[in-house]
Amino acid sequence: MTELHPNLERPTLRHLDTHEVEQDGQRGLVLVDPTGIAPGQAFIPEALLPIVARFDGAHTVAAIQDELEREIGSDQVPPSFVADIVRDLDGALFLHSPRFEQELGRQVDEFRGLPHRPAAHAGSAGYPADPDACARALGALLGESADAPNSPPLRGLVAPHIDLARGHAGYRAAYRALADSEPADLYVVFGTGHQRPTSPVTGLALDWQTPRGTLRTDQAFVRTIHELLGEADPIDEFLHRGEHSIEFQMLFLAHVLAGRSFDVAGFLTGSLPRDDTERRRLFSAFQDTAAASGKRVCWIAGADLAHLGPFFGDPADVDTALLERLERDERARLHHLEVGDPAGFHASVHDDGNRDRVCGSVPITLAATLAGGNGELLHYGQADHADGSQVVSFCSVRFG
Repeated sequence: MTELHPNLERPTLRHLDTHEVEQDGQRGLVLVDPTGIAPGQAFIPEALLPIVARFDGAHTVAAIQDELEREIGSDQVPPSFVADIVRDLDGALFLHSPRFEQELGRQVDEFRGLPHRPAAHAGSAGYPADPDACARALGALLGESADAPNSPPLRGLVAPHIDLARGHAGYRAAYRALADSEPADLYVVFGTGHQRPTSPVTGLALDWQTPRGTLRTDQAFVRTIHELLGEADPIDEFLHRGEHSIEFQMLFLAHVLAGRSFDVAGFLTGSLPRDDTERRRLFSAFQDTAAASGKRVCWIAGADLAHLGPFFGDPADVDTALLERLERDERARLHHLEVGDPAGFHASVHDDGNRDRVCGSVPITLAATLAGGNGELLHYGQADHADGSQVVSFCSVRFG
């Protein structure tokens, strides 16, 4: 048996999704890589969970093996038992290790080398992959709009990123407002990074493919932002491949602005810096880059609001009382945007530890701050399941 790589002597699990299952009569957890870097799954029987739980970077393989032998007897445990589990999980790319870093580098290089970022979610609910079917679906969703834009360009827009089938009313409100406004030269789209990117923002230099056409990325804008804020972390950049929060906005831009000349720039968001100086530096990077570009910029947030119910880990079902409480609270939060106080909006979400699991606070705060001025709430919606298992809320806000 080959020796473990020194980096694996203190094994560390990557951030993975887990699902409770029963397999061949055994209860346990299935591990899945939400980034898609690791293509397969791993089943961890219930009896092995205490061992794998120690793969936190603090415990050595030898210490875990010794502890196991003390608990159940050294004659009951093969000498390489823990090391074999480590090898298996490393082979599945579920550990932080040289093997994982090598595969990540390969996939990042492959992604960067694409001619455009593919439309990863085409074919999902309400979003046909076929170009003609997609055009018809979006036309039906948006309905009639003004024959010609009759308003100045929007400075900013908040739109949902829930699937189009459930969020159709929110998308209609947001993108009819955009369709009725003079087009901007550049649309900078901030989207929630659902896989927890480590950086506050991560841009993508690739163009954006949609069934309604491919949108051209302002590569100089993306490059300048990262020159000012720091180079993109490769794994954060790779998260763009499967993220939907920006893709859905690019789809609507391609449809609503078909035939017009404009550029885009997409940025996945993590958490805002806690330090006020660093936060101002983040905002200034975008303000200064936009000013230097000489372009009319519209700042867009692809953002949902709350996620509640047993599906998201809550003990109680979603009922009418919860929905009413949620709407009251969220309209109060959104009022901060209506009076030009995006910092107040962000604080209102996070001061209670984000109990409602609002996933879009960062893109909303960025877009609202950079757009400036008062927002107009166009729509507030809740997509709840009849069985009480979940509700996802969303909004549409324009900054004109």
